Amino acid sequence: MFTELYLRTTNPKLGFYECFNIYTIGQIVRSVIFHTVIYMGFFNLVNYIFIGRPLSNRVNIRICVALLSIMFIGFFARYYHIQEIYAGYNGDMEKTRCHIDQHYNTWIFLS
Repeated sequence: MFTELYLRTTNPKLGFYECFNIYTIGQIVRSVIFHTVIYMGFFNLVNYIFIGRPLSNRVNIRICVALLSIMFIGFFARYYHIQEIYAGYNGDMEKTRCHIDQHYNTWIFLS
C-alpha cells in the first residue's frame, strides 16, 4: 500500500527537495494518519481487553499527538540516516539498498 513511498523516501540519490515535494508530503501525511489510526485502535483494543474499557479521550489525544509527531519526524530522520549509510558505502547503491531493506525488515517493521 505504501511501497512507492518507502522506495521513494529510501532512495539516497534523490535530493532533499525532490524527496519531499508536495506529492511525497501528501503520501507521508496519508501514511502517518493511516498508521496512527491503526495504532490507536490497537491501543484501545488492548486496553479494552485487559481493563474493560477503551482509553479516555485525554489519553487518546496525548498518544495520537505523540504518534503523529514521532512518525512525521521519523520520515525526515530516515532520509538523513539513509544519506549517511550511502556515504558509508562510498556510493554503492546495491549495498546501500540491501542494508536499508534489512534494517527496515528487522527493526523498523518490528517496532
